[in-house]
Amino acid sequence: MITSVRFIEAGDCRHPEKAVNPKSGHFRNARFPASVAVIEHSKAGVILFDTGYSPRFYDVTRRFPEKLYAFATPVHIEPETTALAQIRKMGIRQDDVRHVILSHFHADHVGGVADFTRAQYVYSSEELRSFRALSRFGQVKSGFLNGLLPTDLEARAHPLNATLLQGTAAIPELGEGWFGTDLLGDESVMMVPLPGHTLGQIGLFIRGPGAPYFLVADAAWLKASFEENVLPMRLAQMIFYDRAEYAQTLGRLHDVHQKRPEVRIVPCHCETTLAPLVHPEREERPHV
Repeated sequence: MITSVRFIEAGDCRHPEKAVNPKSGHFRNARFPASVAVIEHSKAGVILFDTGYSPRFYDVTRRFPEKLYAFATPVHIEPETTALAQIRKMGIRQDDVRHVILSHFHADHVGGVADFTRAQYVYSSEELRSFRALSRFGQVKSGFLNGLLPTDLEARAHPLNATLLQGTAAIPELGEGWFGTDLLGDESVMMVPLPGHTLGQIGLFIRGPGAPYFLVADAAWLKASFEENVLPMRLAQMIFYDRAEYAQTLGRLHDVHQKRPEVRIVPCHCETTLAPLVHPEREERPHV
């Protein structure tokens, strides 16, 4: 049983909002936080969905061609704002983290993964192989920095192949045609394929407490993306593995938003969505 779901921001980067929301975004640089979901289960312990950035990003991008990544995507992360530092403030020890689910292998999602030295990593094996098969320049162009990954990644991994990621259990809360892979055996945490952005991107459907969460990683960069069913500019789509699949996945999220408003859809980088989740104490309370 899920006992709590909390969110933190582990660094951020800056981009013109118009690039990811051409319909209603502005041309000024907007802040895109790298969020991490901290999920606590009564038996399985602490599960992280993604890890955000860490200062390791600066080390890995000192040399060419990796330096191009830092130039194209200005990143800000401090030691005290990493996922590890923040969960410690929550009273969670490093060794309490049992699973780290990686939605995909872009640097803003795996930047802190090496900090969790006892966790089992869950990810798409095909995606990792496809990134590692590229040249260093090709990896940078695709948003992948191999130097961010721990050397014992495979030794502590629970990799998922394409067949497993197709899902074996229906998720009726999302409507017809949605299936997930059960992580813990009680259908409280379902891994959902969200293809297009990368080869093997994984979303997470979480049951309880309260209304369900649907963590959609980069299948939608902003709340407006799935609400308005609007694709990013073509330039921003250059990083996509399959543009047609991305559009199809975004359209399906739009349908969930319209037909299942009780499901809390959480894009990884949407500041509007994340602000009340990361800082629930700041929510305005009605006067009595």
